[in-house]
Amino acid sequence: MFRGNGIRAAVPVAAGVAGLLVCAVAPAQAAPRHQGGVHFGWIQYNGPGADNGSLASRNSEYVQIHNGTRYAVQLKGYKVRDRAGWTYTFRALSLGAGKTVTLRTGSGRNTAANVHWDHRYKGRAAYVWNNSGTETATLLNASGRSVDSCTWKGKGQRTKAENVNCH
Repeated sequence: MFRGNGIRAAVPVAAGVAGLLVCAVAPAQAAPRHQGGVHFGWIQYNGPGADNGSLASRNSEYVQIHNGTRYAVQLKGYKVRDRAGWTYTFRALSLGAGKTVTLRTGSGRNTAANVHWDHRYKGRAAYVWNNSGTETATLLNASGRSVDSCTWKGKGQRTKAENVNCH
C-alpha cells in the first residue's frame, strides 16, 4: 500500500495453505519526484486542434511551474529552455508558496498566473514544444543551475491535446 510518503507498507495476503499468512509487498514505484522547491507541473506540448499558427492555438501550448516551498520565490532570471535551445527568461515575478504560474507559448497580458513567451521575442514566431519525437524542458534558476527537467515522447496527434505530468 502506498502511503504517499515514499514508504511502502506490507499488505497481508491469505495464502490458503494451512492458515499460513504471507506478507506481500506492493511493487516498487518511484517516490514522488518533488517534495518541494520550484519545479515543472503539467506541460501541454500539443494543444487541441490543428497547429494553425493562431494565437489561441499557440497559447494552448504551455508549461506550468510550481512553487512547492513554504515561501514566495522570485523567478526573475529563471529560464525555461527546450531541447533546441529556445529559451524564455522570466522578468520580475514573485511566485507565492504553493502557487503555479503557466508559461504560454503565444502572447497576451502577463499576470501572476499566466505569462507569455511571445515568439516575436528574439525574432521567433512559432511553437516551442515538439509534437512528435523526444522533447525536453529544462528549468534553470537565476544562477543558471538546472533545478528541474522533464522529457517526453510526443505521439504527433493532429486534433487531440497531448500533455505530460512532470511532478
